[in-house]
Order: sequence, then structure tokens, then C-alpha cells
Amino acid sequence: MSRIAAVVVALLISVPAIYPVAQACGDKFLMAGRGAKFQRAYASVYPGKLLIYSQSSKSTKTAIRDPQLYKALRQAGHTVSIIEDWALVEQAVKNGPVDLVLVDVAEAGRLQPLLASSAVHPEPMYVVSASSKSDAACAGMNCRLKSSDGTLKYLEEVESVMKARAKHAKS
Repeated sequence: MSRIAAVVVALLISVPAIYPVAQACGDKFLMAGRGAKFQRAYASVYPGKLLIYSQSSKSTKTAIRDPQLYKALRQAGHTVSIIEDWALVEQAVKNGPVDLVLVDVAEAGRLQPLLASSAVHPEPMYVVSASSKSDAACAGMNCRLKSSDGTLKYLEEVESVMKARAKHAKS
């Protein structure tokens, strides 16, 4: 009997020593290449309806015309409308529920009166491009984004504006 007990104890001690350390909850995701990418895991706490005015005549190198930006915004839970014609922008802002309008800072002169006349009062988010003169164009405006910024920067700024908008709506 004692011999059987000794064999069982020896097996119980040696079996765990043969196998590597047990993987705790979530540890396997920390191994290289096994975790979810941030863009896929990111979900907006404050999803909103975004309108992006993207002129086709502008440089396609800017992030505001990047299809990956549109995809990331949609994956985060936002409703995104991309418009290339100013008349359609006017119609969308006046008729549809829009939370945020993303435009180049050069369009600020046309956008400010349009937003002021809207019943919903969407928030403007201006993007400073290389062609616009940033100092003169951004005077007194919220220019936190540059055309060279990456997708994550745009996601962070959109989330920040939507959070402020949600807090303002509660009060």
C-alpha cells in the first residue's frame, strides 16, 4: 500500500514539472501575435453621427480622405457619411441629425454660419492640412487635428468631442 502511495505521489509531483507553467486567464493573449489589435477591439463609448466633407480636388494624401479612417470610425460604432459636394453638406446639416462635422480648416468660413443655423448644432472638427495656413486659419477655432495625424489620433479626438457633447446634453 505504501508503495502505491509513493508512486502516486511521485507522479503527482513529476507531471506538472514536465509541462510548462499553466496559462492563467488572458495570459495566452499577451504572447506575441496572439492578442487583438487595438483598432479591432476599440469601441466608442459615445458613438455619434459623423459627417466628413472631403473635397475630391484636395490631395488624397490627407487622412480625411483615407478609407482606413472611415473603416476605423465605423468599426468604433460611429455612423459615417462622406460627402464631396458642399450643397449636399448644407442639406445634410439642415435636415439630418449630425453630431460632428469633420472638415478642412479652409472651409471654416462656410461652415460656421451653416452650423449656427442648424437646429441640432453639430460640433465642428477642423483638420489643418499642409495647404492651409495653420496660424491664420485656426485663430479662435478648435484645430486639434492635422492631416498628417494617424487614425488613432482621429479616433481619440472624435471620442473626446462626443464625450463633451454627451455631458453638455445631460446638463
